[in-house]
Amino acid sequence: MKYRIILVAIISSLAIKAKGQTAGQLEAGVRIGLPLGPTARYYISDKFAAEAIVGLYNRTASITALGEFHFDLSALTTEGFGWYAGGGAHLGTRRIDGSTKFLAGIDGIAGANYNFPTIPLNLSLDWKPAIHFTTTSELADFGISARYRFGGRKKTNVFLTNNKRL
Repeated sequence: MKYRIILVAIISSLAIKAKGQTAGQLEAGVRIGLPLGPTARYYISDKFAAEAIVGLYNRTASITALGEFHFDLSALTTEGFGWYAGGGAHLGTRRIDGSTKFLAGIDGIAGANYNFPTIPLNLSLDWKPAIHFTTTSELADFGISARYRFGGRKKTNVFLTNNKRL
């Protein structure tokens, strides 16, 4: 039992200390699932991103705004792999029995991310439960997103030897 606790502590510390995305990076693409539609994610810092999803599905139109904490698992798995979790809110309309209903609620999100090292493509698989204040909630919403990664602030490593750059 003691060894399991030590192993979990080591793995957790590696995952937390691993590098995240580059601050200022923008990803834009499409989400297949619920909600279905275009998605964009902007990294505010190396570990925190804001995501917007425009959902157009089942006589529903919505906009979802999410805040996500990202964790890089490259040190434990393969380069570019990570996971994220967060939450947010949504607004929209839904057509029910011939009338249009206002839609609002809160969302959670948790998923896995993969950034291809050779091409600017991000793939993610996530679970996004939505609690609606005015209609039936959707707690079993899963989705797959493919996003093009636009550049951001580049990180550079500078090593100094005798006050000279290498």
